[in-house]
Amino acid sequence: MRRTVVLAGAAFIGLASCAPSADTPPTKPEDASVTISVPGPDRVIASGILPTPELDGVAITAGHWRHDVGPAGDAAVFVDTAGQTQFALRCDSARHRLLFVRAVPAAAGGMLKIITGSGAASFVARPRAFAPGVMAAVPIDDSFISTALARAKGRIGVMLTGSSAPGATLAMPADGAIAAVIGDCAGRSQAQSS
Repeated sequence: MRRTVVLAGAAFIGLASCAPSADTPPTKPEDASVTISVPGPDRVIASGILPTPELDGVAITAGHWRHDVGPAGDAAVFVDTAGQTQFALRCDSARHRLLFVRAVPAAAGGMLKIITGSGAASFVARPRAFAPGVMAAVPIDDSFISTALARAKGRIGVMLTGSSAPGATLAMPADGAIAAVIGDCAGRSQAQSS
């Protein structure tokens, strides 16, 4: 019985040594509402929106979009206030692709860059054989087409890059005609593949 009492007393002394001393102030639980300030950009960028420095300072060209329906595929055409076509995208359903056309003085080669608020992509541009301007062909299943261009909001930009290509950027308002042509072209492509 004496051993039990001694062990119990030793256990009590051991527990007593774990208690905080009177000199140590008790710790406070962490406050979950503490605000931490982290320096960041001056303007807030919404989720999924990327900066578009190529469009900074570029005015939107006055004009409008029209949706042309054709047997080979639909087209979305941007026309300026003088009635001149500045940019178009047309479905080439036979080859499962979109054709981008920029009406500029013919340039030898270069890249056609399309800029949206959620991404940008460059495509090889070739002079058009039958009219002034350049053209780029892009497979309809290109991820930029479905994720950035078809869902574009605000404005889109088109520019030519390359040694002999004019560098002016064309900025246009995004329009539902673009998504309609892309959707129609993708649907035709899937129907022909089945």
